[in-house]
Amino acid sequence: MVNIEPHIEVYDVQKTKQSTYGNAGKVALVGAFPTSTFQIDIFTDLDEAQNALVGEYKTPRDNSVANANKDVVPTSFVSFYCLEYIFNSTYQSRGAESVLVINTNYGAQTLATNSTNQAIADALVLLAEEEFDILTLAESISLAVADDETYILNPVMGTLKSFVDSQFLKQKPFGIITGFDLTNATAALITQFKSLFADKGIYKAIVTPVRLNGDAEALNIAQSGCWHSAFTAGRAVNKTETAKVYDGVIGLNSKEVYPLTAAVTWKNLLNNGFHTTKYKNRRLGTVQCLSNVTPADYDMKIERVKNYIIKRLALEDILGEDNNKLTRDLVKALFEYEKSLAIRNNYLVDMEYSIVSVATDKIKANLKLYIPDVIRVIELDVSVEISAYEGE
Repeated sequence: MVNIEPHIEVYDVQKTKQSTYGNAGKVALVGAFPTSTFQIDIFTDLDEAQNALVGEYKTPRDNSVANANKDVVPTSFVSFYCLEYIFNSTYQSRGAESVLVINTNYGAQTLATNSTNQAIADALVLLAEEEFDILTLAESISLAVADDETYILNPVMGTLKSFVDSQFLKQKPFGIITGFDLTNATAALITQFKSLFADKGIYKAIVTPVRLNGDAEALNIAQSGCWHSAFTAGRAVNKTETAKVYDGVIGLNSKEVYPLTAAVTWKNLLNNGFHTTKYKNRRLGTVQCLSNVTPADYDMKIERVKNYIIKRLALEDILGEDNNKLTRDLVKALFEYEKSLAIRNNYLVDMEYSIVSVATDKIKANLKLYIPDVIRVIELDVSVEISAYEGE
């Protein structure tokens, strides 16, 4: 018999975040990172992601003897310096559940610091089979690009919208939260952007840089998009951001950053579904979301709830089963369960559906979701009655 002295052993293990009902916090991050050997992987930890994506460089915090002769990652690799913010969390938001990173520099002979439209399109093909809730680009996307002597809507917008539509058809809906550069934008291009995403696709089009409390300067617009992506990812899908204060964010106000030109004003951005902010308290520098209405004219929480419920109703367990009454009863039972759960948790007011067999190998469900809107206006009708004070 071997006697073992009682003792405690402690090991490091990979950090995980448990999903709860209403959480859709899986983020896909596409960017040009400083390595050609990394293609795609999922992370739940900043250090782990940076170590995988640092390439032949070293991180700014690396003071080790082993990497003393290596150069720090150049600041021109904006995507790498976005990682810190895609893993951000606050007391208001638990942050991203996981971050799926796709590198547009994979296999490249020469490392690019920005992704072309074709590189992004190729990354989205790779991403199509993955599971995620929010798509973010780890670099600034210009709304307007030069075309001869004029400016047109960046073709990347069409690439993103095509991907939104194709994934929706696969019952894999998601929303885009990313930073947009409005340099050279016009009122016409802003309207085109709204028209392109008028049915779905954009959760938050970030145009105002985020300045964090304690920082001397604001983040760039790509980092700001990542910060917002992590913030939204860590909140339940039925939680609006309209009129809410962003904890730890100070200083920058869409109403003062814009107008850039007579056409690019905060009012025009607000009306076309771009994300805008204002001061809640100028003395304290606190900033709040002005109104998180998307280009589809819904509050962001409505689009997030819709996508979340669609994913919850995935019928993958039904695939491969006989198309008979038993299978349709299983589908109905699944729908009833999800309906009661969503209503009980205040994600839906009601859900109507009908299930029909349209072919020997296909089941079709017609679905209508009733999602509660948010309060945007409070009206007070006040009357005053003057009376004498009668004390004891």
